[in-house]
Amino acid sequence: MKHYINLLLLIILNLITYNTQGQRQLNAIMKGFPSQLDKPKKQDHPDAKILGPALFNHMPPLKEQYSPTTNLFLGTDSGNLYSRNAGSETHIWSLPPESGFNWQIDNAVWSPNGQFSVAKQVDDRNVPEITLTSNNPVKTTQKKYSRAGQNIPLHQFYIIEQKTGRHWKIEQDPKLPYIHALEWNKNGTALFMIAADRLLKQIQLQKVDIGSGIPTVILSEKSNTYAIGLDALQGYSNNLQDKNIAVFLENKQQFTWMSERSGYNQIYLYDADGNLIRPLTNFSENGIVTYLEYVDNENGWIYFLAHGNADRPYDHQLYKTNLNSHEIIKIVDTPGVLELHVPSSIDTLWVLRSKLPRILQIDRYSSQGTYYDTAWKGDFSSISENYFNYEYITAKAADRVTDVHALILKPTPFDNTKTYPVVEYIYGANFLNVVPHHLFDPPLWEMNSLAQEGFITVFIDGRGTSDRGKKFKDFSYGKFGQVELDDHIAVLKQIAKTRPYMNMAKIGILGHSWGGHFALRALLEAPDFYKAGHINAPALEPSEFRVPIEVFMGCLPQDCPDVYKQSSIVGKLKNLKAPLMIVHGTNDDDVPIDDSYQLIHLLDELGYENYKFESYTGIDHIVMRNREWFPSMVRFFEDSLK
Repeated sequence: MKHYINLLLLIILNLITYNTQGQRQLNAIMKGFPSQLDKPKKQDHPDAKILGPALFNHMPPLKEQYSPTTNLFLGTDSGNLYSRNAGSETHIWSLPPESGFNWQIDNAVWSPNGQFSVAKQVDDRNVPEITLTSNNPVKTTQKKYSRAGQNIPLHQFYIIEQKTGRHWKIEQDPKLPYIHALEWNKNGTALFMIAADRLLKQIQLQKVDIGSGIPTVILSEKSNTYAIGLDALQGYSNNLQDKNIAVFLENKQQFTWMSERSGYNQIYLYDADGNLIRPLTNFSENGIVTYLEYVDNENGWIYFLAHGNADRPYDHQLYKTNLNSHEIIKIVDTPGVLELHVPSSIDTLWVLRSKLPRILQIDRYSSQGTYYDTAWKGDFSSISENYFNYEYITAKAADRVTDVHALILKPTPFDNTKTYPVVEYIYGANFLNVVPHHLFDPPLWEMNSLAQEGFITVFIDGRGTSDRGKKFKDFSYGKFGQVELDDHIAVLKQIAKTRPYMNMAKIGILGHSWGGHFALRALLEAPDFYKAGHINAPALEPSEFRVPIEVFMGCLPQDCPDVYKQSSIVGKLKNLKAPLMIVHGTNDDDVPIDDSYQLIHLLDELGYENYKFESYTGIDHIVMRNREWFPSMVRFFEDSLK
């Protein structure tokens, strides 16, 4: 139940302020949120020390890991691993790493009894570096960074005995370099881990004997594309745990496993040895499972969210299924279901809901789905009734067969006798949808604010995005950048036919990160369609993207240069004729600012002058945090399209 909408997002949103106006509005709406739902994980502790940055600067920093059983902290200092009592600065023990390695607290997990922990050492000596610039423009730092095909860090896990600091290696297969600790069994005698190959085509669920460190593979899956999402890459262990890919059932020698093996994500039940007992869910009854939310061990119920209505493919419904009988029961089917919380008793289910234009509330239900009451509602007094002038659209993809979905935002007030320039917000990569369906979506606020400046703004989820099944998602597999734009152009043309207020002669495009790449690609491959582009922290050339691109291309650049060549855009820069705005932060360790410097260099070589570049000193990957970003973006589109 701790997925991306988790209420900890409220904290993260305060750290990652996309649009200061929208953030203030959302904070005002959240006034009076029930405190019993906004609880940290049990490993969090107010006295835990911050140890350093996470995978990226824009993510919450790494902290000491706390054991509530023993009141101990596990942490790292100067590459060493230590243990200390809460309230004491004295280390019980401190362990130096192996030569060339450093201990890292990311993905360290205490056993339930506090007698053991698992932690890893990392060797990144052979990983290339990028240069970052902080708020002090004179001060630069180097950070390890792997682009496609380059060396990735070696992660080696260890079991650590708390009393003595004695530690021993967990045996790992070098062919499965992405490895994550999930959780311990209840009595702390075994550890469960997930390991994957570099292209995520092979996934193993392993049970590690803590005495020997030898893993036993209890489940293995293979796929012709990729068998698990990006959370299996290094640095995303918390996400992998929170998504409940595998759940080990208390007092039962069983576990659940989520898989797309049928073509649609479902939950399966296995015994402790990895033998399939039966599917717990199926597409015909519950549609596509998105999250396993809660396990009622006492009564044998598994609560999960799924897209169970084919007419509303992105809406969630809350279901439950039983471990002991073949039952699948729909509990809640009401607009905007986002997340389930069970703060005290399974007798009361707290359901967080959010939907445009003014639904943000927590409803309480019985475990049978009987509505009790609404425990909390957002305070919309600071926002006008028609603040979001919106329209959800279903249109045909470029194949003229497949339904795809879009959202249009219009100015308020709106005059349908006028014409308005259009700006599309794009991401394009197949692991992220952009059409907002709830109020926690930061680009919703950005693009709605742009709409209020006199634009029509549009979001489109074409083929190759998620939540519609594996075939829909794998549409662009191995063809990144080659097929996605056709759907976006087809949808814009369709919806404009019945909306004469959309000025199709003045279409701009906005994207961030890989979305910045797709926005630039749109200007190069459809130069007569898109007339202005605002690209933020843009990745440039797929063969030089960060390592996740390998998963979507299905190979490394050195192994399939022709595949990456088909996705190249550098040779198409000569097609550029629209005004272009490039924005990048100097402290971006997700997409380095070097990508933008390279783009500028290439444009200058071509003699192209119709571009502007803004570098935000000290800003990380989330360039929208800079207070100048939004007004600058509005001015760009006003100058370019109005």
